[in-house]
Amino acid sequence: MATVSKTVQNASTLLQTWTRILSQTEHNQRLILNPQWQGASQDLVAIEEEEAHRQQAVQRRAAEEQARKEAAARKLEEERRRAEAAPKTGTRGRGRGTRPRGTSTSTSTTGGYVGVGGQAGRGVSRSDSTRGRAGSGIGRGLRGRGRGLG
Repeated sequence: MATVSKTVQNASTLLQTWTRILSQTEHNQRLILNPQWQGASQDLVAIEEEEAHRQQAVQRRAAEEQARKEAAARKLEEERRRAEAAPKTGTRGRGRGTRPRGTSTSTSTTGGYVGVGGQAGRGVSRSDSTRGRAGSGIGRGLRGRGRGLG
């Protein structure tokens, strides 16, 4: 049994070697018959160029990553400076419900009418409500505004 086992093992090794030789022969034949193949030296040059391109891509990605990190750090620093500068300016006179000094709180100038969106005191009459008013034109029958109509 030992002799048979050794013979089978040798035959298997020879078969694997023969398979590799045939595979390499087939590969060589494909290269030689390929009209675009320029030889082994050109293959080496192409491999070196590909490796150089790969290294350049790695360096470019590293530089881009570094630039992104620097931009993020600058943005963070800018936000930090804005946050520090914001309390220094103060909030006096800013916000809803404040009026400039010397302004009356009486509604006598508008006749008791408090307009919405800063309309108080405009005196817009019904006849000129669509003329001279900036708006979207929706529902007013105006053509040429929006969605390319015109």
